[in-house]
Amino acid sequence: MARKNTATAVKPSARSAVEARKDLLARAARNAEGANKLRSDPLADAQAARGIVLAIDGHAAELARRGLSAGYREAALQLAQEIEDHLQAVPAAAVTARGRSQDTVELLADAASTAQAVRGAVLRVTRDAEGRRVAHDFGLSEPFSARQPAHVARALSRILEARERHAEVVADIGLLPEDVQTMQQLVHDLETVAEPPARHGDEQAQVLEAQGALRAFFDLFAAKAALALAADPDERGRLLALVPRADERRHLRRETTRASG
Repeated sequence: MARKNTATAVKPSARSAVEARKDLLARAARNAEGANKLRSDPLADAQAARGIVLAIDGHAAELARRGLSAGYREAALQLAQEIEDHLQAVPAAAVTARGRSQDTVELLADAASTAQAVRGAVLRVTRDAEGRRVAHDFGLSEPFSARQPAHVARALSRILEARERHAEVVADIGLLPEDVQTMQQLVHDLETVAEPPARHGDEQAQVLEAQGALRAFFDLFAAKAALALAADPDERGRLLALVPRADERRHLRRETTRASG
């Protein structure tokens, strides 16, 4: 008989887990509205979630009293499993990519490069709270894969739509009329690229959704654990160290500086 693993077992509470999942997804959606970027590795987040749920066992009662119920633990484990399942299906996109013509490959590369350049420029000039909402309008919170024509076309379309509402940002990034014409033509050309429908939907979008909810769980866990263990700084530090830290923009800039130096 297989030995039952009780380390991460939680009391069955299907309804509370469903409610917790809905709450985490809603929190993730609000973060996305501020163009919050998920800079961490989704697989690492999934693995960290299991470690956190295991570590919570000794403090479950106090954390539940503060609002982090068993339902959130169940939801976190479900989200971790979903991330792993979706990541296993992502490589199928590479199989589709190998069947593209050279013209399609070049078109997709040009379109993706253009979209990435504009998205990067928008990110650099939208740093405050209001700017994050503007960045959301430009599509920076949406999943983007340079290998998927639908992703690239959507990214360019969002830029074209947002530039009509945010003239100041367009001026700040130096977007010219000829740039707009180029993007319009690229969107038109991408619409002619025939791709077989995904067998299980947009796996990368589903990974992003689940990861966003898991990051919301990490935020809740960290906030409540900081209060619950205020009198035990060593244990508090041990638990908070389990939360994976996202790559920060200043770290990226530092690596860029080193590479160019």
